[in-house]
Amino acid sequence: MSKAQGISKKNMGARRRTPRPSAFVRCGGGSPACEGGIVCEDGCTACGACVEACRFDAIHMNTKTGVAFVDRDACAGCGLCARQCPQGIIEMVTPDRTIRVRCANTSVAKESRQKCTTSCINCGICVRVCPADAMRLENNHAHVDYDACIACGMCATKCPRGAISDVFGIVAQN
Repeated sequence: MSKAQGISKKNMGARRRTPRPSAFVRCGGGSPACEGGIVCEDGCTACGACVEACRFDAIHMNTKTGVAFVDRDACAGCGLCARQCPQGIIEMVTPDRTIRVRCANTSVAKESRQKCTTSCINCGICVRVCPADAMRLENNHAHVDYDACIACGMCATKCPRGAISDVFGIVAQN
């Protein structure tokens, strides 16, 4: 490139590279649907659309839980799986947004407990323990305010159902 275009060879290396996102499936797999139980209509249905869409063999179905899981090392961050998911529960996550709610269920607590062992039950513990006021409850479900989140993991360690976790495995899961 020429200096006339505003970029010299010397400055090309100075650009900051945006961290590569990876896919995250917002379903903890605690629904007994794969065993013929009550189906969580908000979670992964094991349809396989995400698996078929992935060109990098980075997303697979967990045969035990019937939920898609992502191999972050193989994920190219293209988002094809997220666009193909009919449930809309696959998100592209950048490394700086590590705390995630692994549940998309918006049912009231009693229904949530019946449908899934890892569902968010809107108990509010995450909101009370968050030192940065980054957690909120909305539509019977926990949400993270990423502008405020300091990724301390308090919400994940205190969640009684294991519905909140650290995407990259830094915080121990229930």
